[in-house]
Amino acid sequence: MKTPLPSRQILLKSVLFATDFSAASVRALPYATGMAKQYGAKLYVAHVVPIESYLLGDAQAVERLRLARQEAESNLSNIVQSQSVGGIPATTLFDNGDIWAVLRGWIEQYSVSLLVVGTTGRTGLGKVLLGSVAEEAIRESPCPVLTVGPRTPDEAVTNLEKILYASDFSADSLLAAPYAFSCAEKFRAELTLLHVIPTLPESPYLDSQMARVRLGEIASPYPQLVMAPDLVIEMGSPASVILKVAADLHVDLIVIGARGAGAVARLASHFGSIAHKVGSHAHCPVLTVGGSKAESVGSRAGEEPVAAH
Repeated sequence: MKTPLPSRQILLKSVLFATDFSAASVRALPYATGMAKQYGAKLYVAHVVPIESYLLGDAQAVERLRLARQEAESNLSNIVQSQSVGGIPATTLFDNGDIWAVLRGWIEQYSVSLLVVGTTGRTGLGKVLLGSVAEEAIRESPCPVLTVGPRTPDEAVTNLEKILYASDFSADSLLAAPYAFSCAEKFRAELTLLHVIPTLPESPYLDSQMARVRLGEIASPYPQLVMAPDLVIEMGSPASVILKVAADLHVDLIVIGARGAGAVARLASHFGSIAHKVGSHAHCPVLTVGGSKAESVGSRAGEEPVAAH
């Protein structure tokens, strides 16, 4: 049976870069600007003051929030005016409250096409992104999430040259395929398609050949690439194999689906998910496309937000 494939064109109209101003979170900025430049997208630079920072029940809470807002506005302005952003149209966003609730609200309000975050940081967003917020974003985000983890080099590679797309052939993992091919086309990058067989099958050779055929079916609608993608079949623990192949090939981006029914990235528990493990240990950014909610991404026109003030 032939694999049903999504065939729409990817249009990233807006990129939301969320930061807590730590060095770790700012490491993700070049990737946000790189994607915005390649796709001609609008850039939102956003900061959320977490609710625990000001709801402590004392008389100084309002003053702490005022000072936090003042500092955030200055930091956001510095980022927008920095050399990293260049001439990209950018708007700053600021709010306080539950971090993921605020981010999700902005994604939906402004029809954001891509959320970019660093996964370690000093306080607030970065502090918790390796925990519940990262899990929520990958599982629930209406748009794809690009996470830049602690093992990513300080000098980010914004001219992506090698991309790895991992698929378990589930419907959700296949929704990530157009993003992998689109990025490969935009950046003129080499693309590798990977399928991991998690357990030793009765007929390893036959299963490997069938998997190779299915990877070929995924590649067939995309003749526009400069180089035909490499097809790789491996056996073992999916997360470990994805990380090993990515390291061996020195890839600059990993693309996976967030809620595949099988090997790739079902978020079943806090530390047990494949998507979380790959994002936490990869030496490059990970683009996670979250299930059926990603289908409408890139097809909506965003509203113009009010700048932070």
